[in-house]
Amino acid sequence: MDFNAIAEKWQKVWEEKGIFEAKVDERKKKYFITVPFPYTNSPMHIGHGRTYVTADIYARYMRMKGYNVLFPFAFQFTGTPILSVADAIKRGDQDIIDFFKNVYEIDEEKIKDLSDPYKLAEYFKQEMEKTAKAIGLSVDWRRSFTTVDDRFAAFIQWQFKKLKDKGKLIKETDAVGYCPRDQFPVGMHDTKGDVEPEIEKLDVIFFEGDYFYPVATSRPETVFAGVGVAISPLTTYVIAEYSGKRILLSKEALEKLSYQKELKKIGEVKPEELKGKEAVNPVTRKKVKVVLSKLVDPSIGTGLIMLTPAHDPIHKIIAEDNGIEDYYSVISSPGLPEIPTEEIDVRDMAELKDFADQIYRTEYYKGVMKEVSAYVPDYMKQYVKEMISGKPVKDARISTVELLNSIGRHDTIYEIMNGPIYCRCGAQIVVKVIKDQWFIAYDDPEWKMAVLNSLDNINFVPSEVRKDIEKAIFNLRRRAVGRSRGLGVKLPWDESEIIDSLSDSTIYTAFYTISHLLKKANDKLFDYVFLGLGNPEEISKELGISKEEVEELRREYNYWYPVDSRHSGRDLVQNHLPYYIYNHLEILGKLPRQIVINGFVRVGGKKMSKSFRNVYPLSKAIKEYGVDPVRIALATPKLSEDVEFNSSVVTSIADQLKRIYSLIVELLEAKGENNFGIAEKWLSSIMSEKIKTVDEKMRNLDFFEAYNIILYDIYNDFKDYLDFTNGINEDLIKKSISAWLRMIYPAAPHIAEELWSKAFPGLVAEQEYPKPEEFTIYPEAVVEKGYVDYVISEIKELERIVGEGEKAVIYVNNDLSLAKDTAKAIEEGQSLFEFARGNEKLEKVYSTIKAYDGIFRKSLLTLQEFDEIRTLANYANYIMSKTNLGQLSVYDSNDPNVPDFKGKKSQALPLSPAIVIFSS
Repeated sequence: MDFNAIAEKWQKVWEEKGIFEAKVDERKKKYFITVPFPYTNSPMHIGHGRTYVTADIYARYMRMKGYNVLFPFAFQFTGTPILSVADAIKRGDQDIIDFFKNVYEIDEEKIKDLSDPYKLAEYFKQEMEKTAKAIGLSVDWRRSFTTVDDRFAAFIQWQFKKLKDKGKLIKETDAVGYCPRDQFPVGMHDTKGDVEPEIEKLDVIFFEGDYFYPVATSRPETVFAGVGVAISPLTTYVIAEYSGKRILLSKEALEKLSYQKELKKIGEVKPEELKGKEAVNPVTRKKVKVVLSKLVDPSIGTGLIMLTPAHDPIHKIIAEDNGIEDYYSVISSPGLPEIPTEEIDVRDMAELKDFADQIYRTEYYKGVMKEVSAYVPDYMKQYVKEMISGKPVKDARISTVELLNSIGRHDTIYEIMNGPIYCRCGAQIVVKVIKDQWFIAYDDPEWKMAVLNSLDNINFVPSEVRKDIEKAIFNLRRRAVGRSRGLGVKLPWDESEIIDSLSDSTIYTAFYTISHLLKKANDKLFDYVFLGLGNPEEISKELGISKEEVEELRREYNYWYPVDSRHSGRDLVQNHLPYYIYNHLEILGKLPRQIVINGFVRVGGKKMSKSFRNVYPLSKAIKEYGVDPVRIALATPKLSEDVEFNSSVVTSIADQLKRIYSLIVELLEAKGENNFGIAEKWLSSIMSEKIKTVDEKMRNLDFFEAYNIILYDIYNDFKDYLDFTNGINEDLIKKSISAWLRMIYPAAPHIAEELWSKAFPGLVAEQEYPKPEEFTIYPEAVVEKGYVDYVISEIKELERIVGEGEKAVIYVNNDLSLAKDTAKAIEEGQSLFEFARGNEKLEKVYSTIKAYDGIFRKSLLTLQEFDEIRTLANYANYIMSKTNLGQLSVYDSNDPNVPDFKGKKSQALPLSPAIVIFSS
């Protein structure tokens, strides 16, 4: 079967009919679905595919549910990713060129053209659009745009003027992640591997000596336990002038801290020359030794660490390796020993860091300072006794910093805690304190609280995502928005600054509502369209367009907004999605109604990355496996889980689609009588129940469960029906296939459309989603078929254990009342313990009835009678045909005159007969 030929055929039909072009229709409820637009610095890969196909399945489903669905697509040209790739090609970077040739399959001559960033972006834009269409996205392509479109630029500039007017865009001096080569601030999308720099402030304590020894620490309160200064033997140290002091730094620290402080190098010194020198703890005034250790990382902090062996197991190893044994604890914490590190006897760094983190957390949240005034000179004792001794660590930390400041021995630096991080240009990111930089004030406490409170109005799928987004919002810092290089929109009041890619992509989804109609724009137009401010007649005169055109733009926005479902990968939880909510709340006052997050796609057990050489272009997957198998493989695993994309999974899905195709073709060609017996009643009932279940799963984006039922359970139900029936009912089969294809359609629309065309008029894309009431439920048929299947499965299990037999004796227990009571208890949610209360028989009955499915139990509750003996007698031949039995005898276990073979008679329970098999 050529999946791709079928896909191309129906994609052409859909495009010609324009069925995905969304138009305002006040008679219908609207549904607006969006996915973050992709960067055009590479082709779409299967990670993009997962998010987009998940959204597309939902879009197709919602159309079938009667909604007027808008699902648009645009392209992100902004920022450094495109520029970095183009520059690498221009430099002749062989790794990039080889990657483009071998993975992206781009001709070498074409690659040379891509050294122009605009040509590169435009090339991948066209490739992405081609791939998005090939995978079958039901997009309204009329609304497509790029972030360098003049109309879009006007919109973003309007947004930033609004932020500035509202005091949310501020000019400040602050620390940012910074590329020293490109000389501009960086965020996640500017870095290799899309890593957001996590910047934290560290305290610096100056120990005194031949020079000042600045030790960086996140725990200044432990200075009272500082018994040494450690440096690395693996680097060179420099002497620098800073604020009138001669300080010692590692050469790595000098280089990075020069972006934060005014430092002047005046000399160098080898680590060996520093070994054994004395330094004075500024608080205890005790002389301590300078020691060497390879465990000191010269690139972190200042390249010097204050040794507190009692509170850090790594420090303990350094101290003991250098003969420092006189150390003590200054914090008392419940659950930790007197010396928190004394029982730690490992040298594995990962384990040591875990222990250090555990001690840190315990001491910070639960710790209390000991009587540390005993360690300080007399002139400090009163302050230390009153403000630090006996105080919780949280409070003591503040007071310790105040003490250090009062004696001129304190400073702060910024550190990237998740480093090293590299810019896309290859340079290592540093922290730079930038003066007069424009920031979006995401740390504004009032704005932050308003955003956190607004989350009650958003449905998060999966629900646990909300906690992650809350945490991200709570920890959000102000964000530098300007870049000096790259493509994108310029700040309206400073053309030397380009708005970064995570700042121009916050309310852009509003632009989709008008992008297909917008010809000219200015701030007044956007005020009217998005905020309802101003006079449309005046705006029309200013822009030279009709008043009706202006009002139509407003009508489009009012109809489609807000976004009903925002779909994203998990990587955007830390930045884009919080920014998205912040800006929507502040500028438009309209929040997305739902945010849906899916996991990553892994290849070879790893997240896709150019560095791992495991990027899997979506177009390649389509070519290798076919559109519909790839769609199902990407979008039907459990939403929150990462999925491994591998050949065996996609191939098995393709095989199942082929089996479904063959079965449906066979059924449509089959002839039969329109009898309506138990088999037909069962199929009708099962279809009703499966539609109900699947519809609920689809509504909640549980595509994993929904498509397990659609692709496998319903397929098996049809096979069961063919085995069970005495002759197929053509009308019921056709009706059931219609419902089945409509359920298949959202995830495998091309196969569904192809099969639909063989028996039904119109397009399946334009049909309603099936409803349970299209089929009648016949409880007696459900119970009969379910019971017979249960008996068959029990016989087969016995045959597996004891071997095949010629004859079976079946004892039944016709206690319908007990069976119904048990079913009722299960449906009402009673546990085994609540129902049985220790009664062994009731426990067995509960377990038996629980093993039947929900429709069986619901059907059972409606029956007034059910005769197990008569049912087994009626289906004796069917049971024997499904097993290896030649003879079947059925007895009432409550009849005292019935023989008791192998003592099984008393073991019969309602709907769970006792069975004895006799071999020949």
